Amino acid sequence: MASIFCCFRGCASFLDLGFATPAVPIKKQPTIALDQQQIGQEVVLVKDGSRICGTGGALGNTAIMQDKAYFEVRLQQSGIWGIGLGSEKADLNTVPMGNDTDSWVMCSDGYLRHNKEEMHHITQLPQEGDTIGVSYNHIELNFYLNGQKLDCPFTNVRGQVYPAVYVDDGAVLDVVFDNFVHDPPPGFDKIMLEQSLLET
Repeated sequence: MASIFCCFRGCASFLDLGFATPAVPIKKQPTIALDQQQIGQEVVLVKDGSRICGTGGALGNTAIMQDKAYFEVRLQQSGIWGIGLGSEKADLNTVPMGNDTDSWVMCSDGYLRHNKEEMHHITQLPQEGDTIGVSYNHIELNFYLNGQKLDCPFTNVRGQVYPAVYVDDGAVLDVVFDNFVHDPPPGFDKIMLEQSLLET
């Protein structure tokens, strides 16, 4: 009996007798990715804004508003690159980032740069296939290499900031905002959209 009704419903829809149920639009939830509007002039974003290549920098499409945020970057191809945070005023056309007052980055040469200063230097340099974690709690910006904390925090990050990455010389980075390879540090979670913060 049910199969007859389904057949009739299909025919009614075909004949447009008014029995067809209207299509309900599915509201697509916004996702966090690199922002097509906040990139350097020679940057290419692919994979729905999760992969950066070319030359220059890019910011995420949402500021970090929550108390404890975490994201990861997978080094897909070596070259010159940097990972960290930046404000909307960060220079996305100059490599390396970290040469202005609006970006705080760990660079492929092992230096952590901000405002033309080398704040720290790591000796264990990330290699192709490695995952770099980034945590930020509005007090410290920390980096992790394959889940291990690097103990070289920035403590001078100020203002509204966004995830920031830059590439040059053939580097390719995949930025991951959920489904992490490594667990975030205790108390940290993926970056949430501002609307999501209001709903929790």
